[in-house]
Amino acid sequence: MVTRPRKVLPLITLCAVTLFVYVIAFSGGFHYDDSLTVLENPHLESLRTFVGHLDHMVRPVLYATFLLDGSLYGADPAGYHLLNLLLHLGSGLLVYRILTSAVADDRSSVPFWTALLFLTHPIATETVTYISGRASGLMAFWYLAALFLYFKASEHSQTQQLRRLYLSGAVASFLLSIGSKETAVTLPPILLLWDIVIRKLKGPPLRTAILAGHPPFWIVMVLAGTWAFTHPRYTALAHFSLGIRPLWDNLLSELHATAYALLLFVAPWNQNFDHDLPVFQTLTQWPLPLDLLFLSGMVAGAFVARRHLPIATFGLAWFFIQLLPTSLIPRNDLLSERNLYLPSIGLSLAIVAFVSALAQRLMMTIQRPNVVRFGSAALATALTVVLCIFTYHRNLLYQDRLSLWSDAVQKSPNKARPHNNLGHAFALHGEWDRAIDEFRTAARLDPDFILARENLRDAYLHRVGRQ
Repeated sequence: MVTRPRKVLPLITLCAVTLFVYVIAFSGGFHYDDSLTVLENPHLESLRTFVGHLDHMVRPVLYATFLLDGSLYGADPAGYHLLNLLLHLGSGLLVYRILTSAVADDRSSVPFWTALLFLTHPIATETVTYISGRASGLMAFWYLAALFLYFKASEHSQTQQLRRLYLSGAVASFLLSIGSKETAVTLPPILLLWDIVIRKLKGPPLRTAILAGHPPFWIVMVLAGTWAFTHPRYTALAHFSLGIRPLWDNLLSELHATAYALLLFVAPWNQNFDHDLPVFQTLTQWPLPLDLLFLSGMVAGAFVARRHLPIATFGLAWFFIQLLPTSLIPRNDLLSERNLYLPSIGLSLAIVAFVSALAQRLMMTIQRPNVVRFGSAALATALTVVLCIFTYHRNLLYQDRLSLWSDAVQKSPNKARPHNNLGHAFALHGEWDRAIDEFRTAARLDPDFILARENLRDAYLHRVGRQ
């Protein structure tokens, strides 16, 4: 009876803090891709239309949730924000539940602080507060659900019926995750990593675990890949991606983007809805050598920590593995913060694990465990408060288009798209002179940006009363 409050209190705290920092999101509107993805999407006209379009639709699970939201809330964005927030909260609780079965008793605080860091860090705002960012949040929820159910199946290896039930649920969750966003294909390697690093299986026990639980996930991944290969939409997207930039240039550029993403995690004031990162062609271009040195140091640190701090090794490996799908395939944007949503769980885990290990070492060194324990908790609480402030401030930017795109223009002044979208926001507010200035800047920065030139023309015509 006395242990139950201790189990419930962390869950209540996680829920309360998350709701507090994201309550402002409910008053936010639709932004950028939301018009085409949600409001004007021909797939979502009706249930019959949706079913009829399934044969040539990508991410059907994601669009099914938008169809449900549309039927319940119409064009009211608050309902869409509700599901995004519930998915984020559910993912955080799954992180907490998964880690409670993985850490030793002397690191019992790691699950709570990892989940809290993940739930409150502003890096998640683009996934949670931006309605079209739901793809990452929905995928992550089902991904974590699959992990949780797989671990439950491993715990019941002696009860075959219950084990099959959990394993079937894990495979079904994996399917739903892939149907939400394709980057979920990293799950099978993550399961293998968990069995090797966390469960420390090797030899015959590892082979037994792999043969008993892994094949369904690899089969699903292969079938999903085969289906995507024959899908006309994915084929067109693949051809488009390969034409964006050479694969070598993309790899080098994504290395820098990865290092920059790590910087965002510790310097969230640099977050931006539309990052402007350089494209690299050679390894010697600055600051790529520094990026490579930093990333190599992280990999080396993960390798060194694998014996004494395997949970940190797992977290760092998770971070890099989750970034692979969006790093290997060229995209227009080298970095979108919503693609850091699932990777951030591993980074949060590694940071909390390292700090926890440091606190344990200090307890042994100064032999005043209560002082160290109180100081660590106070420092972690203060950091959480700071992150909550940043997250709340970031959510304020999503209240209207002017705030969001003004922030993007300030941080990406040499990128055409933020200027064009800020001009559109000014036009919607009837500020045509300022809209013209932004459209003109966008057209100057990118002379091939046809939309900016058309918007500039239309704004001029509107100002002189001819449109």
